Amino acid sequence: MLRKKIHESLTTHIFLITALVLLGAGTITFGLIAWATPSTYTAVLNDDLTGQVNTLVEKLEDTTLEDCGPILDAFLRDSGADAMLVGPDEQIINTGSQFAIQSVYEDTGTVSAAEDSSAVTYATDVLDTDESVSVTMSDQATIVADVHFSDRLGVYTLYVTPRLQAENLAVKALIQMAPWLLLTLLIFSLLGALVYSRYITRPIVRLSGIAGKMADLDFSWTCEETRQDEIGHLGRSLNQMAQKLSNALRELKASNEALRGEMEQERELDRQRMAFFSAASHELKTPVTILRGQLSGMLDGVDVYRDREKYLARSLQVTARMEKLIQEILTISRMEAQDISCIQEKIDVSEMVGQQLKLDADLIQQRHLNVTADLCPDLIVYGDPSMLAKVIGNLLSNAALYSPDGEEIRIWTGLKENSPTLTIENTGVHIGTAALPHLFEAFYREEQSRNRRTGGSGLGLYLVRIILDRHRAKCWIDNTAEGVLATVCFKNPQ
Repeated sequence: MLRKKIHESLTTHIFLITALVLLGAGTITFGLIAWATPSTYTAVLNDDLTGQVNTLVEKLEDTTLEDCGPILDAFLRDSGADAMLVGPDEQIINTGSQFAIQSVYEDTGTVSAAEDSSAVTYATDVLDTDESVSVTMSDQATIVADVHFSDRLGVYTLYVTPRLQAENLAVKALIQMAPWLLLTLLIFSLLGALVYSRYITRPIVRLSGIAGKMADLDFSWTCEETRQDEIGHLGRSLNQMAQKLSNALRELKASNEALRGEMEQERELDRQRMAFFSAASHELKTPVTILRGQLSGMLDGVDVYRDREKYLARSLQVTARMEKLIQEILTISRMEAQDISCIQEKIDVSEMVGQQLKLDADLIQQRHLNVTADLCPDLIVYGDPSMLAKVIGNLLSNAALYSPDGEEIRIWTGLKENSPTLTIENTGVHIGTAALPHLFEAFYREEQSRNRRTGGSGLGLYLVRIILDRHRAKCWIDNTAEGVLATVCFKNPQ
């Protein structure tokens, strides 16, 4: 709406100003033409007549006075002027011409010319009276020429005055056409003003719209002005400025997004740390309370605690669990603080799995589990050997601890989608669907009673996830038809 109002106001003002300028210029031009037409017409007519008079004088030089009448008649017919021949004694000569001015009196008459040759006056006495008659040929410029005849010695004077009837008719016709000419001039002025106002206002309105878009930080436009004047230069300058502002704004948005992502990541890490230490304190609080109660009972000789050998052994077990929990917490703390990406040793995954099976052989035998291993030789990855050994050890320990007696553990290593992959499946058990997304969270256990007889500290899979993240590997756990399958997919070393 604002753009439309600006367009209408700007167009109206330019239209009115242009129309007034064109109309005023046209009126002045028309007045000058009307004023200059009579004098211009007279000047052109006199120039043409002067040439004809010069030609007549040349012809009369080869003619006698008695034979000049037809020549004068021919000249007067062609030129449409008035002529009078005056002798050396300033008397009008009767040449026998039918069109030239002749003396109608027998008495003598005199001819006089004004100093500016604008008029010729003939004066004569009338019928022997003392009165005289003055005749003026014209109030226009009269051409005076000296004439010589072949049979006369004296110098004769030829007076030629143009007839301005044609001029007067031209001026009259021009005056009669003046209203129509003014109307035509007015229409032309309005059309010219309309075209000019459109030519000026359209690019200005477009630039105004572009400026409005720039104010709204909208740079999805391009000024298509190809004019070479200031408006065209302004449009191209706006294009350059918009491109630079768009690039700067895009970079600023990218920087803000990166900063926002880093802040969100930092908040998430802080939240995870707080949750981790809260869970760690809770995990340590229970064994510490148990240990303190047992020691106090033994010192005070309370009831069942009198059997110190029994409860000292239990206290030792509690201490061992606390030590293991603290070791896991310290390991996780070191993992978060240490950059292991610089440790890139060559590791054979199949060989490392074989070593871990030897270490867990006693546990596997105690649970009467059957182990099936299909290991691909020379399955190479790069990373920290001690950390990856902990990953494989935790996954094998979970498979052995959570499998019922007599079940099977199936281990496979090889290439899956061109990436080194390790799978460990333990049969005879399933994990609840609701628990699957939370298995890799710190201190999470599917069994909510947190009984040490049915599970560990809940840090094993959390530590696995941290180590594999540092090695840019992925791990996930799914239920199968026969049990639970843990899959580790390493980054392709190539």
